[in-house]
Amino acid sequence: MNELSPLEIYNEFHDDIQAIFRSRLLTQVMIALGSGSKPLSILRDITGSSSQALIPKIRQLEALHYVESVRGDYALTAMGRIVEPKIERVVMVMGILQRHRDFWIEHDIEGIPPEFLREIQHLYNSKVVKDVEEDIFVVYAAFLTILKEASWIHGVSSIMSQVLANAIKEAVLDGRTVELIVSQKLAQTLTAEPYDAVLGSLKGHTNFSIYVSSSPVKLGMTVTDRYLSLGLYGHDTGTYDAATDLISTDAAAISWGERLFQHYKADAKPLKLPR
Repeated sequence: MNELSPLEIYNEFHDDIQAIFRSRLLTQVMIALGSGSKPLSILRDITGSSSQALIPKIRQLEALHYVESVRGDYALTAMGRIVEPKIERVVMVMGILQRHRDFWIEHDIEGIPPEFLREIQHLYNSKVVKDVEEDIFVVYAAFLTILKEASWIHGVSSIMSQVLANAIKEAVLDGRTVELIVSQKLAQTLTAEPYDAVLGSLKGHTNFSIYVSSSPVKLGMTVTDRYLSLGLYGHDTGTYDAATDLISTDAAAISWGERLFQHYKADAKPLKLPR
C-alpha cells in the first residue's frame, strides 16, 4: 500500500485539522495548556473571554480527546500533548515570518542551511537594524557594540571589508577570543592585500583562529555570549546586504547562532596565516 501524501491526508481529515485553527479560543486554550493544567478562571484571564464563550470551546476540545478535566482543572490528554507542540511551532514560525516580513522577503533566506531554516522560530525576539539616509553607519555601530561587549566572538562570513577586518583585529588585540569561518572565495581574498597584513599581524595570537568552510557560505553572522547578528544576501541581487542585519540578545537566538557556527566549523579547515 502506497503511503498517503500530506495533501491526501489533509483532504481526508481537513475538518479535524481546521477545527483548531479556525477558532482563536481553541488555539489559545491548546497553547495555554501546553505549559500545564489550568483552572477555568486562568483560561478566562489568558483568553480574555467569558465562561459562556469558553466552556463550549473546551467541550469541543474534550470531544476531540485533546483536553480533559483533571481534579477541577483542564489539562491536555496524551493526544493533546502530541498535537500542542506542533500548533505552537506553526504559531511561532508564522510569527517570526510576519514580525520581520520585509527582512525575509528582501533577502535570500535560502542562504541559511535548511535544517536551521526549520528552526527559524528561535529568531522571533530579534530586531532589524538598518542603515538609513540620516545615519549610514547604524549597522556598523551595532557591530562595534557587539564586539565591544563580547567575551568571545564566533563569526561566519563570505564578505569582508577593511573596516571590519580592523575591528576584528582590535578585538583580538584586546584579548577577546575570536574564531572566524570564511567561504573559500573569501579565503583567497584574505591572503592578498590589504588583508594579508592584518591577518599576518594576528599570527601567533592563541585567541585567534580562522577556518575555511568546505560548504558554500551565503550569509554573514556574528554570535557572541551576548548577541546574535545575522546578515543575508539580497533577494535576486547576488550581493550581500551590508546595510541590514537581524540582531538579537535572546538566549534562544544566540544558541541557534552558535549551532549554526558549529555546523560550518565541523567540516572547515584552518586557513594558513600570512607571515
